Amino acid sequence: MRIAFNAILSIFVARQLGAAGLGKYAVLAAYWNVFQVVATLGVPRLVIRAIAREPEASRFWFQRTLVNQLIGAGVGGFALLATANLLRHPPDTLLALAVVALALAPAAVVSALETVFQGRQEMHWIPLAQGVATALQLLLSVVLLLSGYGIVALAWTIVLGQVCLVLMEIWAARSLFLWQSFQVQLSPALRLFWDALDFFLNSLSVVLFSRLDVLILSQLAGEQATGLYNAAFLIIQMVNFLSSSYSNAAYPVLSHLFTAAWERFADLMYQSLRFGTAVNVLAAIWLAIGAQPIIGLLYHREEYLMSARLLQWCAPFVVIFLWNAILSSGLMAGNQQRSSVIVAGVKLLLGFGYYLTLTAWLGPVGTALATVLAGLTGTVLNQLFLTRTLGLVALPQAVWKPLAAGVVVVVLVGFLPAPWPLVLAGATALYGGLLLVMGAFRAADWQLLRQMAR
Repeated sequence: MRIAFNAILSIFVARQLGAAGLGKYAVLAAYWNVFQVVATLGVPRLVIRAIAREPEASRFWFQRTLVNQLIGAGVGGFALLATANLLRHPPDTLLALAVVALALAPAAVVSALETVFQGRQEMHWIPLAQGVATALQLLLSVVLLLSGYGIVALAWTIVLGQVCLVLMEIWAARSLFLWQSFQVQLSPALRLFWDALDFFLNSLSVVLFSRLDVLILSQLAGEQATGLYNAAFLIIQMVNFLSSSYSNAAYPVLSHLFTAAWERFADLMYQSLRFGTAVNVLAAIWLAIGAQPIIGLLYHREEYLMSARLLQWCAPFVVIFLWNAILSSGLMAGNQQRSSVIVAGVKLLLGFGYYLTLTAWLGPVGTALATVLAGLTGTVLNQLFLTRTLGLVALPQAVWKPLAAGVVVVVLVGFLPAPWPLVLAGATALYGGLLLVMGAFRAADWQLLRQMAR
């Protein structure tokens, strides 16, 4: 729901403010994503794992987490303002970023509450609250854009959206008595940061990597080029959000199974990769074949023609992102957060080199290529650490059949001179047929699919 509303808003920004306006909004969103993670200090992942193993200690962990997250919001807000001024963004972008810094305080309360919901596996409250708050933010944003307001007004809608979200989630958590006998204890709250240092470094590396494309492209090629790239990558993010959501939902389950039922832990990892790859390879095929009509349908402006080409280059990333999301969750659920930090750090450093070199050389196309290359680097490292530390997950064995089928489909169908709906239908039918012929699915898999969906 959240990614759908954000996608609608981004498309509306692209139509109302053009590629340069979309570039400004992409920069705003990049800072918001990065400094949300800075403000959480890595604590949610640690506390989710602890609550998943001891649900009765929810109030104990919540109170320390809330104090910790509020401290993090102050640190994150200061860091956001310092970074924005150091990189010398245009004046209206700087003002919008200053407004966004105010949203970190209510986001801290949201983070603490959602940590409890996820740890207790009561995630149904999250989509309810997020959906309502984001819908209100979308509605207000559309009204402001139609009234002639720009990027600064959009920043204020982020603040109001977070305030609305806080109020709804506090109401949702009323039966858990999380606020009972509340005590502000700074020392235990600060100690949480030290205990969660590996999680923080991993989360920071991951989010910096995910936003390096926009931050480097905006500095090297300007906000116009950033808007063209973001118009394409927005569609990639919509698919990736599904993979991220599944990985986040599976994380507390994996954390429990790692200590309670090792065989089920290993099987859930393997089957998640197998089924996820089968689905996401098909998504990548659809994006590559339908890039031009998708971009034309969404943006209705000739200046976005290049975005179709960028979408084709980025399409494989939806498969690579899934691999990294599941493998990283497996490492942290298996108490290997230090390995996950190393993977994320190496990927970030190499990604910085990829983005800097390829973007300077090829512009937005180089940014797309760097995204795919850096993602593959992370996949290889995650797989090596999982094999070495936990001795499980044969990634090539789990994914080779969907990958092989996808390559055959693109080669045989992807370049046919036929209307794109026919090409898309033919590609889907051929892909499904190849998976059946190759024995990618078994009769028992349908029951497993139902369990995974739950």
